[in-house]
Amino acid sequence: MAQTNRFSLVTEAQLDGRLYLAQVLAHGDTFGGIPREQADTLYQNIAAIAHKLITMKTTDLSDQSGLRTQIRTAFTLTSLGLEYGSKGDFDKAVRLLCKNRVVKFFQIGNTLTEKLLDRARHLLEHGVILPPERDEEDALGATYTDLETEGIQIWTQSEFEFLKALLTYRTTIRSHQITIRDTEVPRALIHLAEVNIIDHQLACIENRCDYVKALPLDDLFALDPPLSIFPNPIEHLTLGLMVNLVLYRQVDFQLDADTLQDFYKLAYVDGEIRQSLRQQLLDWIAQYLEQAHQPEPVKTYAVSYWDDCLRMAGKKISTE
Repeated sequence: MAQTNRFSLVTEAQLDGRLYLAQVLAHGDTFGGIPREQADTLYQNIAAIAHKLITMKTTDLSDQSGLRTQIRTAFTLTSLGLEYGSKGDFDKAVRLLCKNRVVKFFQIGNTLTEKLLDRARHLLEHGVILPPERDEEDALGATYTDLETEGIQIWTQSEFEFLKALLTYRTTIRSHQITIRDTEVPRALIHLAEVNIIDHQLACIENRCDYVKALPLDDLFALDPPLSIFPNPIEHLTLGLMVNLVLYRQVDFQLDADTLQDFYKLAYVDGEIRQSLRQQLLDWIAQYLEQAHQPEPVKTYAVSYWDDCLRMAGKKISTE
């Protein structure tokens, strides 16, 4: 019964018309590049890939949602691989489909996305600052809840949702952001451009991890209140560092409401950071990371991140 149900789900699956693969098949049909019989064969071959994915990755064959996820993945990865191989040229894509086994494009799409999934898994596991008494090896077996309560997340909740969605070949963003603030309901990957956006977004989070871990964090868990209570702890940490640099000329992360107000009064005019002070702060973090031997992408991202934190602080002032 399970075998019959599985087979019917695969054969009855509809190809999402937004996929590059669907557009190529329609193009080939319109201009006679792909005979109807060959198009049917291509579809059957993709169905065979989906069937194999279900066999490999689905343990509960009564879970129709899980089965449909694997079917969607087969279509998605094949489409991405074809788009990559043809560079978005429909005529070239038609020729490639006629000359190659469709599994080749699935393999290309799988290679492209598996690298992203590996990076997402690594960030979920290691994108946290642990208390001194724990090391990374101890944390490997911890659940995400453990990490949230015992460590300081480097990714935000919105970024956590982004990383988790990616593990099921979905995305929550339409453009890369210095920090993910605007998200959507997770949706399936459609085009190669989304893969490129995800690649850039992962690099942002990875560079933020390197930036934060290059800071002197010895007394981080002695801060009051603790950073772990804030929805965006790294932004709060960064603002605390900037406030202490400006007001006291020292590297510290402690921040209270009165000190923050003193900083606002000194640094902002009508919600805008004073340009001379902004430049001094951006120069400071760039020089600090240079002395910490951080690579150029980390320095470039950190400067943008500081600039964004200053902008968000000014936005908060203007709404109060």
